[in-house]
Amino acid sequence: MFSALMPVYNHAKYVKPAVMSALKSPLVGELLLVDDGSTDGSAAVVATLAARYPGRVRDLSERTQGNRGAHNRLNELVDAARCSWVAVLNSDDLFVDGRFDAIVAHERFRDSEFVFGNLLLIDTKGFFVGAKRGPFDTGTPFPATFDVERMVEGGDSALDLLAHQNYVGTSSNMVFTKALHARIGGFAPYRYVHDWDFALRAMALGRCVYIRRYLTAYRMHPTNTINENTGKVAVESKLLFDRLLRDFPHLAERPNFRIGIQHNPDLVSYHTANGRG
Repeated sequence: MFSALMPVYNHAKYVKPAVMSALKSPLVGELLLVDDGSTDGSAAVVATLAARYPGRVRDLSERTQGNRGAHNRLNELVDAARCSWVAVLNSDDLFVDGRFDAIVAHERFRDSEFVFGNLLLIDTKGFFVGAKRGPFDTGTPFPATFDVERMVEGGDSALDLLAHQNYVGTSSNMVFTKALHARIGGFAPYRYVHDWDFALRAMALGRCVYIRRYLTAYRMHPTNTINENTGKVAVESKLLFDRLLRDFPHLAERPNFRIGIQHNPDLVSYHTANGRG
């Protein structure tokens, strides 16, 4: 059984579809919601859904009010989860039908701690507009020396690919154990790259599995956080990798990890903006 975790912020029109996509699966034992100080009526939607499904939906909004950020809210929800496995669902995204059945049926699931898959892309009305197959549909090409298929099959080489760009895509694409979350130390206080940082650390510390199936529908709209400021994303990316290499200095000894960082588009952008390009 899985605990699904949903921090909510100003997504009143998307919350109900997101909730229903989680409740469709009998493998979701509970859905934990917390409103992060929304101003659009999201809190009322959350309270209504929790009252409608009291056996499965828990509203934790009253515990800590105000806007604390997605990383803090996710850590709160993980701590409150009753299941050993948790699945993040951002309040504007959807779980794809059958995703949890596919996860538990995977031959490597029992030995894993962190699972992710492919993404469907939907628009504001929920219509299909595209798809991303993990590291095989990134938009930005990997360095020419990278054999992506071989690196994906190699397991731990997926970490080297992730050093170049966040092909996991979103925290809604992450399923992991509470034990791994504790070893990582939770989601770090980044606004734009907390999901990327968590995925890197999960691959550095845990046993990860990429399932070549569409697991999540990622909603594209003008207020996606990642669209706010590319300059700030580059700054956070620099902070992310500086901290990561302090905590895991052995990663710098991996040739492909170094190549990934060297050609990382966000780090290249940061260095160019700061006169080091």
